Amino acid sequence: MTIKMPESSALKTALQIAGLILVAAAALWLRRQLAAILVPVFIAGAIAYILNPIANRLEQRFRNRTLAVALIFLLFFALAVAVLAGFLPLFADEVNSLVRRVPQYIGQGQDLLTKLNGALARLNLPPSVPGALEKGLKAAEDRLLARLANIPQVTVNLAKGLFTFSLVLVLSFYFLRDFDLVSQSLYWVIPRRSRPRARKILQEVDSSLGKYIRGQLLLGLVVAISTYISLLILGVEFSLIWGIFAGLTNTIPYFGSFLGAAPAVLMALLTSPSLALKTTIVFLIIQQVESNFISPYVLGKTLGLHPLVVFLALLVGGQFMGLWGLVLAVPLVAAGRIVIRNLALPPL
Repeated sequence: MTIKMPESSALKTALQIAGLILVAAAALWLRRQLAAILVPVFIAGAIAYILNPIANRLEQRFRNRTLAVALIFLLFFALAVAVLAGFLPLFADEVNSLVRRVPQYIGQGQDLLTKLNGALARLNLPPSVPGALEKGLKAAEDRLLARLANIPQVTVNLAKGLFTFSLVLVLSFYFLRDFDLVSQSLYWVIPRRSRPRARKILQEVDSSLGKYIRGQLLLGLVVAISTYISLLILGVEFSLIWGIFAGLTNTIPYFGSFLGAAPAVLMALLTSPSLALKTTIVFLIIQQVESNFISPYVLGKTLGLHPLVVFLALLVGGQFMGLWGLVLAVPLVAAGRIVIRNLALPPL
């Protein structure tokens, strides 16, 4: 009786799968060490990708790539120093003050809830409704205290991140200076026969997402600055925190503007209903100006995703990665759609 040996292609496939499993297991085991190494590299690569169009334009003007990149980083460094010197101490003070005053705000919220319960009682609503509201406030209090308790430690750890910050700057400088060389070298890890398809996929992803990502960053910066200045003029406490939060959440489709406005409006409500109304009007004005005048010019065409796909992406992203999942969900889904569509096509 003869034993039929497996075909070489099947054996090769089995060995490849086993190798992938071993690599995945090793990556999971060393995930913290790998994160410490790869996160600065990914951040530097993202910075270089975002700044590359500016570097290309300056290179065309000065006929020198290194000079163009050096000018960008000099400007970036000057802005970074100005921001750190002017806003980091203010941000740290606001965070520490907010943490100290959370119990006071919780008490004010409970007073408002008591008044609301009285209003609901006059409406003859079931007793379970006020109970659910009180339970929800208690759960929100516990979560808020747990999250804010970690913020002072984060502000302390900012000093420990100076080395990583410097490393990211150095890496991003060289990535941006040699952007074409780095991008072309990435194809060497791809089998030769798959390189044309990989090149096509990356070009489509860049064409679809490049302007969107850069536009969202610019819009977030505009919303953060306008929100901070507006709240500062109105006298809303912790205006810098709410401005940064509004700029970050502005990148979330559909819900971002409401999510960004909620904490500032609640903070204003603890001061007075009139201030809360003024704060709401300010956010409505900023949102209308951003969506009707700035966004169409900055973003241009949309990603072409169906609203249902966007909602599902936000649901999954928020469930697994929280706020960052909401921010990154839509670009990742758009890129994944391009990859899947190209992989489904016959080979080039």
